[in-house]
Amino acid sequence: MDTIVVNNFPSNVDILLGGHDLELLRKMGVSIPKFPSLEPAENFTRFVPPNATDTPEMLFMPKINNCSIPAPRFTRRSNPREFLIYTDGACIENGNENASAGCAFVFRPEVPPSMIPPSTSCGHSTRTMNLHTLGACNFRLESGGPNGEIVPQTSNRAELRAIIAVLQFRLWHNEGFQRLVIATDSSYAVEGSTNWIRKWQQNGWQTSNRRPVKNRDLWEVIIKELGKCSRAGLEVQLWLIPRSLNSVADRLAKEGAALADVERWANRSGVVC
Repeated sequence: MDTIVVNNFPSNVDILLGGHDLELLRKMGVSIPKFPSLEPAENFTRFVPPNATDTPEMLFMPKINNCSIPAPRFTRRSNPREFLIYTDGACIENGNENASAGCAFVFRPEVPPSMIPPSTSCGHSTRTMNLHTLGACNFRLESGGPNGEIVPQTSNRAELRAIIAVLQFRLWHNEGFQRLVIATDSSYAVEGSTNWIRKWQQNGWQTSNRRPVKNRDLWEVIIKELGKCSRAGLEVQLWLIPRSLNSVADRLAKEGAALADVERWANRSGVVC
């Protein structure tokens, strides 16, 4: 698998690349918060807002993270250890042989420049880092799956791929967060991640109708990432939101679907601000 490094700004050793082994990084002297590990069977649950009419903007606000590079995050108003990332997937000609799909996630809100501290914790100027701008990643869904097998381009695969990209992009708990809320308008991704996936495993990757589970390769990657998050003490919840509240990620995913074809699977891991 390839690894794509994104946003390679000046940083000190505790600005981490996603997907690394935690104990190895600690042996290298990297400062990583230690949170109690979680039971995987109790992680990846559905986010339920206090009120049915609550929106992400009502519950989460821009706030500077607890990290070497002072970047804003969508942070829970009532809990500074909880933050939100928007994800989406889109597919042009979905269901057709010539379909093309794209994925996107939005991890940093746009804020006034005055909100950004003038320097990082190690003394680098933040003036040229554009930390006040929207932080997002979009890309074309690979035609090759994580196992190298050529797979169809569909909206469901794009939705799952966007979530995987978020989980692999960074060790989010290194910023002091203990809960990540993934906001998506995909009921397939939410129900599958929080409910169906455990039943599918028990049934030998067959549905209730005894048919092979679609996108099994991606679901198995999600299970792997679930284990990593649980060992790190990062709780992940998925929030099913209306598409109208996910407009930025939706637009970026559609732009990703229009990009050139990509064959090889690549982890979207990198230094992120």
